[in-house]
Amino acid sequence: MVEEISKQRDLGEENDEEEVQDTKKIFGVFSRESLTMLGVGVGVVVLLAVITIASVVVTSQADTTGPVQPFPTSGDMLDYLVQNGDIQERDALHVSWYHSANNKSELDKALKSTAMVLEADVNVQGHNTVNETEIPIMAHPPDVYSDNTLEEWLESVLKSKKGIKLDFKSIEAVQPSLEILRKRNQTGINRPVWLNADILPGPNVPSFWPVVNSTAFLGLIQSEFPEATISPGWKVLYLPLTPSYTRAMVEKMYSLIRHVPQRVTFPVLAVMAKQAWPHFSWLLSQSSRFSLTLWQGAENPSVNDLLFIRDNSNPQRIYYDIYEPGLSQFKAAALQKGRLRRFYPGGDLVDYFKPENRDGINIGWDWVSDRASLQSLLKGSRASPTRHGLYFQVKSQTILTPTLHLLNQTYNGDLLYRPTWINMNVSHGAFETPGYITGAQFLDTVDRVFPYVTLAPGWPLEALSEGYTQPLVEDMIRLFRGAWQDVSLQLRAVPLGRSYPGRRRLLEAQPRFSLTVEHGPDQGGYNSGFMGLISVRGGDIHRSFYNMPAGYKAQLFMDVFTS
Repeated sequence: MVEEISKQRDLGEENDEEEVQDTKKIFGVFSRESLTMLGVGVGVVVLLAVITIASVVVTSQADTTGPVQPFPTSGDMLDYLVQNGDIQERDALHVSWYHSANNKSELDKALKSTAMVLEADVNVQGHNTVNETEIPIMAHPPDVYSDNTLEEWLESVLKSKKGIKLDFKSIEAVQPSLEILRKRNQTGINRPVWLNADILPGPNVPSFWPVVNSTAFLGLIQSEFPEATISPGWKVLYLPLTPSYTRAMVEKMYSLIRHVPQRVTFPVLAVMAKQAWPHFSWLLSQSSRFSLTLWQGAENPSVNDLLFIRDNSNPQRIYYDIYEPGLSQFKAAALQKGRLRRFYPGGDLVDYFKPENRDGINIGWDWVSDRASLQSLLKGSRASPTRHGLYFQVKSQTILTPTLHLLNQTYNGDLLYRPTWINMNVSHGAFETPGYITGAQFLDTVDRVFPYVTLAPGWPLEALSEGYTQPLVEDMIRLFRGAWQDVSLQLRAVPLGRSYPGRRRLLEAQPRFSLTVEHGPDQGGYNSGFMGLISVRGGDIHRSFYNMPAGYKAQLFMDVFTS
């Protein structure tokens, strides 16, 4: 695979009459006026790569009648549906759902439908009335009575091959329901059982709003029926133009379920998922047992938003509980061959380019000085002009906020789907230096204006006379350790070679931070940066990048792969 990166340090205001791009857009994203504004104190890196398209297997619908093969209630839903022949591959996109299969007439429709998984609501009869009992019934509030008890519902459903998702509407319904499930499983439920409840307040829901008690819900599952998939959710109120799920909400949920041994799928309101994707991506990264189930309320999620989620996640770990016709429209778009991937701008560079051996050394960087040379590079590249990333080298505090506003506008306009890095040399602690933005200001500005980027902080040149000493490294690590974005520390090869303790500490930090080493004629010949370059090569090759001219890169290849 071939990847190329281009860096634009000064996008001037000249008019090039022979532009190879559209006259109104550069890269199909930025207007000429926007790039002119960015040119004042901002450098841009453009990343390009050849696209490879993966083939997709289309699913077929199997007969849901007939004997059910043995299967654990705690098993993986995709494995079960593949075993039944409902789907042909482990891709959650192909799973279909039936909502609110509660009363007997609705359940009858659900059983006759092609839906693979039935979702139903469980409460106790007469909940919060003088007639309340401990009998679990199938009803969604405000209904507290039903012609269908949980025992009757199970008796009907177990004659089919459909998966089960039970949504508990009160803590009172949990224990008697789990007792029924445990007894029924003695003769074999033979399908996955998901247990769902809203256990935390979510977006636009005040803290005093009633939710199912999380401690009781999780504790009862462990003691009464642990052979299940847990589906702990947030109570959500969708209001247009209001904040989505916050990092604090997601971290609170993780703190509650981090030690449970079961599979866990988190229900997320689909229309709010994209805005909070960095937080859910982080949540998924905490355990291979975790998945998301995107569910639809009254508002229709856009196909583009759903494509964004799919393009930045493992297809086995995102379920789409979406209504028709939106689901079919989404599936058709998702399975379209050759479509452009809607990449998260703060996503992993290696995931985007997929270089050989997932090795960051195979991502190349080229420098350009103006619009003409940038367009010349794009025209002559062997890679697709749509496959590039952006690296903004912000040289002035005054230009940071306008740059981020432009990126936010582009992202909201559904145009920015490529890796985007924001670089500034910052002042902090042991490397506090007059004339530079403070690290705290840099973090705060990015978080307020456009946080969906990779942070690429560097040290002031004036602080590097003795190299990257341990105090310099430790203070930078402490400053950015709490950032929820991916962080790539920007290093200069020559000073990097001067301090062994600092180099060692940087390599130890790679599980959290990637490292980008810059070298070029301004620092001297290739050999002057050899020690710094080779030292980074001793770390995680998937988290190490090399920003240098082609000639220097060729020498590094010789040293790395032939020595």
